[in-house]
Amino acid sequence: MKISKEKLDKLMCFIDEAETIAIASHVDPDGDNLGSTLGFARALRNYGKDVDVIGHDEIDDYLKFLPDLEYYSKDHRDSYDLFFVLDASEMERIGTALPIARNSKKTAVVDHHVGGGIQTDLNIIVDDSPATCELIYEIIDRLNLPLDKITASLLFTGIVTDTGRFLYTNVTENTFVTAGKLSTAGADMEYIYRNLYQSKPIKVMQFENEMIANAEFIGNKVFAIASKDLVEKHGVQIGDAENVVNQLRDLDGVDVSMIIKEYGPNEFKASLRSKDVDVSKTARENGGGGHIRASGFTIFADNLDQARDKALKILESIND
Repeated sequence: MKISKEKLDKLMCFIDEAETIAIASHVDPDGDNLGSTLGFARALRNYGKDVDVIGHDEIDDYLKFLPDLEYYSKDHRDSYDLFFVLDASEMERIGTALPIARNSKKTAVVDHHVGGGIQTDLNIIVDDSPATCELIYEIIDRLNLPLDKITASLLFTGIVTDTGRFLYTNVTENTFVTAGKLSTAGADMEYIYRNLYQSKPIKVMQFENEMIANAEFIGNKVFAIASKDLVEKHGVQIGDAENVVNQLRDLDGVDVSMIIKEYGPNEFKASLRSKDVDVSKTARENGGGGHIRASGFTIFADNLDQARDKALKILESIND
């Protein structure tokens, strides 16, 4: 058990007292984010609560197999009795939902990122947990909230994606126990794995291959770029680049990998991965955050060349 009884009792009081509840996803939602927000919302709805999931960003194609996506909606109230932030270490990470959080009567956060500065009426932050979905399962289990097959599948998806299929060093016995309990509860593991890892479009593979072919190696570090032109050339989404940073990290002799993704005319997102180095420190120093071995931050620059130069200087400054 990773959450104190005191915090769970307070959380249960918040839930029982609230007539309206909102759950915010962070920008650029990933599997753990969607799994935790949609899964927790479903459990609370099945408990009898009026719950909205505030969806304010586009969902990448590889996650569109998830159930309950119809609840990820831009339709919402201006304020709620209880506002949850899941899987985000800073309030700014919830984007356009921030004013709604500020207008709401009470706020709570459930998160697992290192070094965040978020403050709410109830902070449940366990930075040695490998996934927010692991914490949401503990909440559902210990508060005796309903856990049906769809909720179990959503939570299992978040755990398997944020642990790299149970690869990362913050995976513990509890992670495997939780995954097993979700399987027993009806999580459709075969369906989840097929959609996540055995349904990659050929155009995405060709896009990844071109990124990897043009990667730059600097000693034990490697760097690659996902430009708008490359995304358009292959007819993919910018989020399809994310797997490349993992593939590059997994190469023999590489300790740290970085990719930058061109989002707008002046906005570039950097993703960092490592085998042993704490890259979360670098991310925080540059206005971002994340995990010890997987973090990210935003670079603002006039053009792609300028962003590349900034990113390379940051990458080269990371100590082994």
